[in-house]
Amino acid sequence: MKNLFKEPFIHFIIIGIGLFLLYGLVSEKTDSKNTIIINDFDLDNIISSWEMQWKRLPTEQELQNLIDQNIKQEIFYQEALKMNLDHNDEIIKRRLAQKMQFLSNDIAKLVEPTDKELNEYYQKHSDKYLAPPSYSLYQITFSADNRKDSYKDATETLKQHSNATFDEMKNLGDKLPFSYYVENVSANELGLQLGSKFPESLEGQETNKWIGPIPSGFGYHLVYINNKTESKLPDFDLIKNIILRDYEYDIQEETNELIYNELKKNYNIDFDIKSNDFDPKFVDILEQDLKN
Repeated sequence: MKNLFKEPFIHFIIIGIGLFLLYGLVSEKTDSKNTIIINDFDLDNIISSWEMQWKRLPTEQELQNLIDQNIKQEIFYQEALKMNLDHNDEIIKRRLAQKMQFLSNDIAKLVEPTDKELNEYYQKHSDKYLAPPSYSLYQITFSADNRKDSYKDATETLKQHSNATFDEMKNLGDKLPFSYYVENVSANELGLQLGSKFPESLEGQETNKWIGPIPSGFGYHLVYINNKTESKLPDFDLIKNIILRDYEYDIQEETNELIYNELKKNYNIDFDIKSNDFDPKFVDILEQDLKN
């Protein structure tokens, strides 16, 4: 037993228990004995959490163990609050702020939007629902990796072979893993394959003739557009679920901001920054932003 008490870890445990006992003696003078109530709601939550994880109801013994764990957690939680252990803890701050935001999200969901409101939202934000244009086209590539001046080579090829047949043009470019002909491919998909500059450069271009050079992430292309489908708004009923999702998200954001601004009125926020690392003008800007 004497050897056991010489171990540093045991000393640490004894000191820790002593601190808890000391705090308990001090707190008893100011606080009456606490009461922890386990009600039907708590039991339902405990059982539901277990059932969700294990896909079955807990046995009587398992339920008793879960209740014991819940009581233990609550006791430590309450004591930690009394000892102010939550102070300046970023994880706890973030979690509690998140729960506050969940409450405001629930408020935002209290009223279901009507079809009229969704339609108005759809029209107001129609730009983000536009289906991108699609193209059917031939293309040959002049790779920047294979040529000293891919732009020049593409330009000269277009001048010399602007009236060439599709079969003749097919072998004038470099071998890359792209189809010579694609049909009804969207501008978004072209952007994913060849980079955003490629579909952007196709906008407003003439059809039924070879055009270029068109830039991509691989060099320059000569392109023959034989069909283009312009951007259009999809039918409201076809994307109603998407519109509803976006509407609810925006309402949640607006509600969160409204609640935050109202709550902020109850606080005085001052900056006491004395460090020379910060420009005083920067602090003035921060203070001004808070007032707005």
